[in-house]
Amino acid sequence: MSVQVGQRIRLVKTNDKWTDLKKNDYVGTVYEINRVNIDGGFTQIWCAFENGANFAIVPETEDEYEILS
Repeated sequence: MSVQVGQRIRLVKTNDKWTDLKKNDYVGTVYEINRVNIDGGFTQIWCAFENGANFAIVPETEDEYEILS
């Protein structure tokens, strides 16, 4: 999945135990995408969510998202 800065996304799945997808809807706007070159490398998709949360989605850790617009 190729997402770009400015697109709206919904977090569908995460391994983060503090992110409760059953209690909160994580829909927001991507504001930065970067590649981290440690631990084998991974992508951070930074998103400001409508529920006030602000964190990176990391596809390499099995985080899943859908692009809304």
